[in-house]
Amino acid sequence: MKVIYTNSPGSERGTCYRRLDQFFGVIDGATSVSVQGDAPHIGEAYHRQGISVSEIEEGLRLDGPTLAQWLEQGYKASAYPPDGYASLSSQAEIDKAMEVEGDGDDETDPHKMKVPQLKEWLTAKGIAFDASANKPDLQALIPKE
Repeated sequence: MKVIYTNSPGSERGTCYRRLDQFFGVIDGATSVSVQGDAPHIGEAYHRQGISVSEIEEGLRLDGPTLAQWLEQGYKASAYPPDGYASLSSQAEIDKAMEVEGDGDDETDPHKMKVPQLKEWLTAKGIAFDASANKPDLQALIPKE
């Protein structure tokens, strides 16, 4: 369970919100903790239990989307969280989504490459092409091997 300590609690499902002055000890079942405000004692207590703690910058909104909601809307993990909003997902979740998302540079089939990668591939193979050529013209230069 994600726990957020802040003076402006929210109501996100599956998240436990606590005011900064309501810290009475580590909450059982917490898997990640975020703290918005000056309360180093909270982070230290969770760190001692081996639970990851992140700080939320003052002024960021806490009612934004989770990473899953962000991705469902068609946005990329690399653009999460939206500007002005605090992350409601753990850094581990974000890192995993970014690995899955990739950046398309790992493609090895030149027929599936994006134009910049295809141009690099053709150049590496010593194949000359017009710099203004479009994708179908570049793909026509790929050897049939």
